[in-house]
This record gives sequence, structure tokens and C-alpha cells, in this order.
Amino acid sequence: MTKQEPDFSSNTNVDRNDVSPHANFYFETRAETLAEQEKNFTLKDLFQGVFTKLNPLFSIDCAALILYNDEMDHITRAYLTEILSGQISCVETISDPVSLSLITKEISGFDFPVLKSRQDWIADFGENHCLTNHPTEYHFHCYIPLENNGRILGTFELHNHNHELNAEGLTFCCNIADFIAGLLAVMEERNVYEPNLATPIKSEIINEPKISAFADEKIKQLEQEIEKLRVQLAEYLIFKPEESSEILTHPEIVGSSPEMQEVYRLLNLISSTETTVLILGETGTGKELIAKAVHDGSTRSQKTMVKVNCAAIPPNLIESELFGHEKGSFTGATERRIGKFEQAHKGTIFLDEIGELPIDLQVRLLRVLQEKEIERIGGKTTIPTDVRIISATNRNLLEEVEAGRFRRDLFYRLNVFPLSLPPLRNRKSDIAVLATFFLEKFARKSKRTLEGFSKKALSQMMAYSWPGNVRELEHLIERQVVMAQGPVIRNVEIPGSPEKSLSTLAPVKTIFENERDHIFAVLALCNGKISGQNGAAKLLGVPATTLNSKIKRLGLSKKHIF
Repeated sequence: MTKQEPDFSSNTNVDRNDVSPHANFYFETRAETLAEQEKNFTLKDLFQGVFTKLNPLFSIDCAALILYNDEMDHITRAYLTEILSGQISCVETISDPVSLSLITKEISGFDFPVLKSRQDWIADFGENHCLTNHPTEYHFHCYIPLENNGRILGTFELHNHNHELNAEGLTFCCNIADFIAGLLAVMEERNVYEPNLATPIKSEIINEPKISAFADEKIKQLEQEIEKLRVQLAEYLIFKPEESSEILTHPEIVGSSPEMQEVYRLLNLISSTETTVLILGETGTGKELIAKAVHDGSTRSQKTMVKVNCAAIPPNLIESELFGHEKGSFTGATERRIGKFEQAHKGTIFLDEIGELPIDLQVRLLRVLQEKEIERIGGKTTIPTDVRIISATNRNLLEEVEAGRFRRDLFYRLNVFPLSLPPLRNRKSDIAVLATFFLEKFARKSKRTLEGFSKKALSQMMAYSWPGNVRELEHLIERQVVMAQGPVIRNVEIPGSPEKSLSTLAPVKTIFENERDHIFAVLALCNGKISGQNGAAKLLGVPATTLNSKIKRLGLSKKHIF
């Protein structure tokens, strides 16, 4: 009779000595496999696995896991995961403690989810948030604190190039962050501090002698003193702009921000054509400079570019200025006058402030665009013209059309290729380069030797909104050159923004502002807690997911309530 093999799935108690060699080998192999898997498991592996699920769900380009020390003044570990060449990669970008920068200090203070764009960071700090040891710049950021029992252990960051994380994605990622925070807390409780698990909570140097409290206090005092000296030093350190590595540039235009890169791209597309161009932008953004760039890049560059400021010519003289007149055609016409369109024949005419053109002259201009011919005042014959028209305005021409102050048909004729120029407040990364350019220009003109701006002076300029745009910056730098007492401009006196005085005239808040302020007040009351028994969502009577959506829309950050 054949001896039956023991059944390993039954509840029968089997004497250890009676187990076959096959069974022993099975158990030993299984135990070794599990031990090896546990040995090789890392927080980095977990984070890469999380991103593997998040990326297809919400099209997240990059995620980062940032871990802090107990004092919240250093990053102890950082992991970054993204897709490279179709494969998901996860790397440890920080392995030794790194002090918090101004931006990362702001992020470490978030105790509820925060969404910020590149423009938000530039408006607040003069630069975008860029990940340490990572060259890629992202335009949309999401920061979710890793919070456990009132302690912030780190930050779960999500970064995208082209879109903001939606409300569903934010809620889902908040749940993921809670899971990671719980895992970190368990690791701390169990004292799991092997190098593979890379916890941020304790120092990795566990077995070395403990630093005395006295020495620790001395270190903190030294760090505080260094920070004070750093602030003072900013007044004396000279700012030197780095050489731009951007491909798209223009020899007569200063700036390499993403906003200006788009302008350069459009310039390259339009300059060599004969298309009519309408340049839009606030006062002082450099519309005339862009018009000249369009002309210089065209086949008409060897001919004249005639400039006409429609707002600077009296209404009764504009027609004569544009189209010319014959001798004796009106009182004072003692000789024949050649108009600007004739002067620009085979070249380009730049009509600045086109929105100021009187309505009756708009009809004449429309005929020039349609028929390619003009007629002098008092003349009896038409004169063919071959002119490329570039116009510019700081007005909203569509609003002017609706108000009846600008002809609709002329607007569509001029608006063939609109080119919008960004205001200086939206391209703050160009302020330093522009300021340095103007400093060198006016120093050379006044025959003075100036080395540059202190970092403090640069920070002052970065914090200003520049309602007058590049022209205002240029005039300010010219004034600073005249007033400079030494080789370095240490302080910049910037006049107060007129926007503040205007705001006092309109104290009534909009519905959006009232909703925002109410949410901020409730979050402050709840110390930033969104969900749970004492959370803001319960007090407001809305689901936590709905409140998260409103936080996303408002671009909420901790500085708004504390």
C-alpha cells in the first residue's frame, strides 16, 4: 500500500520529524523569498508604485515626496518620480539634510492642500518653485501635507506642465497622502530606521553619541546669526544675471521668460509674411519695439517704416497727415503735402494707438486696406499704395466696437494676426535682466561706472507690480543712475502703486470675495483642518470634497489665514 503524502492544508497536527524533505524545502524556500522581499522593500519602491497608479488616472507629469526633520527646518529626504522615455523612474534627489529655502519653507507650512501655478510663485517670490536637483520647470503645482496626529511629517507634491489637478484628483491624492503619512508614523513607532526605509523623522546617525543640549543650542544660535548676516549681506551682494540658454531671442528685445518666448515664436512666424498685424498690450509693454522687429524681419526691411501716433495728432490734421493734401485744398495748404501712406510706399506703416482714430477717418483707412489706394485731400486722382500695415493699441477693440466707437469691419481687417504682449508683472523673471540692461545703458550715457544692483534692490523691484510696465522700469532705472552714491545701487525707491488708493474707493466686496473671506475665516478657526469632527467642512455644512474643490478654485495657501 502506497504511503500518502501529508496534506499541508489540513488541520491535522503533524510531527515535525514526520514532514517529508520536500515539505521542509518548500517552507524554507518560501521563508527566504519573503525575507528577501522584505529586505529589499524601500519607501522609494512604494512611492514609485503609487505614481504608477496616479499617472494614468490623472495625467500627473511628476510627483515628489519631501520629508522633514522634527524641527521643520531641514529636508531630510526627497524622492522624485516621473516618466522618462516611456518608463516610470523614481530617484532619491536628497539623501542628506538640506536647509529650507524661502519657497520650501512656505510649502512646509501648508497644513491643508494648496494649488499654486507658476505665475502665483513668481508673484509671491519672484521665481517659480523648481525641484531640487531637477532641471525641469513645471507650471502647475499641488502640495498636500503628510499630517499625522497634528504633526507635519512631509509634503506630497504633484507637478504638471499643461493642466491643474482637478477636484477628483485632489480628493484621491489627499487619501493617498493620508496613507503615506500613516505609514511614516508606523515606521517611527516601530523604530524602523534602516537605510532602505529612509525615514525623515530621525537622524540616520543613531549609534553615535548623542549631541548635548548645550551644543545643540549653540548650533541653533549660530544658524540664527548666519540667517541675520545673510539678510544683511543681500544689501551688498551684487546681482549678475546669468546668460540665457533659451533658443529663441531677438537682438533688440530683452527678455527670455516663457511669455517672451511665445512672442519670439510668433515674430518668427509673421515677420517674413505680408500679413497685417495688430499688436495688443498695456501702455509701456514695448509695442513699437515689436512693430520694428516685425518690419526688420520682413522683405520690406530695406524700405522705410513710417510711424504714426494716432493719439498725438489733432483730429483735424490726421487726414492730411495720413493721406496728404494738394496745394490750396484748404486754408493754410500753401503747398502739396505727401502723406504718411505715400511715404511708406513699398515699406511699412505703423499706426500706434489705432483705437484713438476718429470714426470718420476709419472709413478712409478701411478703403486703403481694401482698395490698396489713397486720395489726397483736394486731389482728383487715386494713388496706388503698396504698404504693409502694423497697428497697435492698449484698448480692448472689441469693447470699442460694441460701444460704437470703432468700426467692426475695420477691426476684422486689422485683426488678421493679433500679437499680445505680456505686462511686466506677468514676466517677472525678466525684471533683473531688463534692469541690468537699462543700468548699463544709462551709466554709459552719463559716463558713470556702476557695477550693478544689490540683491536687496533686486528684491524690491521684484515685489512691485509695475503698472507702467517696461517703460516705468526704464525711467526708474534712469532716476536711480542719476541718484546713485556709489558703484552699487543698494536700495531702489519705488513709488507706491496707485492701485492701492483706487481700492479704497470701492470697499464693496464681490460675491466671490465674500465667499473666499468666509472660507478663510472658518479655516483659521479650525486651524486649517478641512475634514473630521472639528473640520471646516462640517462647520460650513458641505462635503470635504466640495470644500477641497473651492480651495482649488481659490488657490488657497496658509498665508491667507495666518
